[in-house]
Parts: sequence; C-alpha cells; structure tokens
Amino acid sequence: MMKDRLYIATFSDRAVEVAAKYGLGIELNDTCISEALDTEQTVHTLAAMKRELAEAKAKNAILHGPFTEIVPASIDHRAVELGRTRLEEAYQMCSMLGLHRMVVHSGFYPLIYFKAWHQEKSVLFWKKFLEDKPADFTILIENVFEDEPMMMQDLIRAIDDPRAKICLDVGHANVCTMSDYTVCDWISVLGREIGHFHLHNNDGTRDAHGPVHQGAMDMQLVLKTIADCCNSDVTMTIESHTCEESAAWLCEYFRA
Repeated sequence: MMKDRLYIATFSDRAVEVAAKYGLGIELNDTCISEALDTEQTVHTLAAMKRELAEAKAKNAILHGPFTEIVPASIDHRAVELGRTRLEEAYQMCSMLGLHRMVVHSGFYPLIYFKAWHQEKSVLFWKKFLEDKPADFTILIENVFEDEPMMMQDLIRAIDDPRAKICLDVGHANVCTMSDYTVCDWISVLGREIGHFHLHNNDGTRDAHGPVHQGAMDMQLVLKTIADCCNSDVTMTIESHTCEESAAWLCEYFRA
C-alpha cells in the first residue's frame, strides 16, 4: 500500500497529528541540529522522538541525521571527524529506536570545494562510516546544493555498497539544478539508485518547502516519472512547512 511508503517530516506544522489522521509514517527531524546529540541532551531527544512515534501511531519511521557541519570534503581532518562523530551519535539513536534508515546530507558546498575533490573525499567518508554498520541499515544521501544529477550518481556508484542509496529532494533539485536538467531528468538519470524522496514544491528560485501541488513543479508528472523509473518500494516524505494539504492531495492522488 502506498500509505506504507509515505511519511511526514516532523518539522512540518501539526506533523504528528496529520500522520495519525492519514495513517502515514514519520521522518524524525529531532537530530537535524547536531546539538540535540550532545550527551546532556540525548535523554530529552530520545524521549521526544518516542513520544512523536507513539502519538503519530506510526508503523514506519526514518531518522533524519544531523546536517550541521557535515562536510566530507573539509580540508581540516578534525572537521571531517566532527561530522563522522555526529553521524555515529545519530546512528546510535537509530539503534535505540529500532530504525534501519537514516537520511544524511551530502555536504557539498559549491564555490568552496571543487566537485572532483568533494567526490573523492565523500567516497572515503561514507565508506568509513558504513564499515561497521549492519547489513539491514541504509543511509539515504540527500542532494542539497548539487546542480546536476551525475554528482549523486557518481557518488553512489563509487561507494558501491547496498547500504547506501540516494534521497532525492525534488525541491532542492528544482532550485539548484542547471537549466539543462528538469527534476524529472534527475529522476530518470538516478532511477533505481534512489531509495527515498523528499517532496515539496517551490517557484524555482528559493527553497520554500511549499505544498507539494503548489509551485513550479508539475507534481503529477514528477510522481508519474517516479513510478516509471524507480523501484516499486521507493519511499517518500512530505517536507512542506504545512503538511495536511500535501498529505490530503497525495492520498487522493494515489487513490485515483
């Protein structure tokens, strides 16, 4: 059932309430800001996530790991180690909650790091992170500032590990991509290497996280392209700031 593959990000307004109402999963955003993983904060962070899971009555959940200062291409090795430490702390949260998938940002910063350098260092970073992870754990590496889909494709293929998949954020792609590529091009290029989607819409100029069906993207075409190009078990998270409109629209779309 499609409902088993549809999630709501908990940063969205009334996310837990809406997830319970529509019978959807949740993507936990409590560890996105890394200070929530500080030793003195972890008890509170874990309790908050358990409460969200219970109140949402969520059968399925994903953790969104920290994205602050996760820079695999950093020239300072201590900065790289900081990023890996924070991700390890988030992984421990996954283990305590019994979760097997974690969204992670790619950490690419244009105008600071060359693409080739980012690629080389990122492969080493993610391979090192995955070294001791169990076979049933998956990281979903999310595009943020990447301007063309081959960056993500080359990264996943070079990591060459079934525990690493792509999280395609269609809103980020719509804002950051070169004019040569549409969001549907991203989907058709990356295809079965995508394990998860972040769905929201915008006007193509800023990352507005608007309702999925309101913006420059033709979301019906995006969803059709996903159905045509991706695995049938691919999952999706609503990342609109206000989520009920998006949840209602998507549930109606998948019922049709």
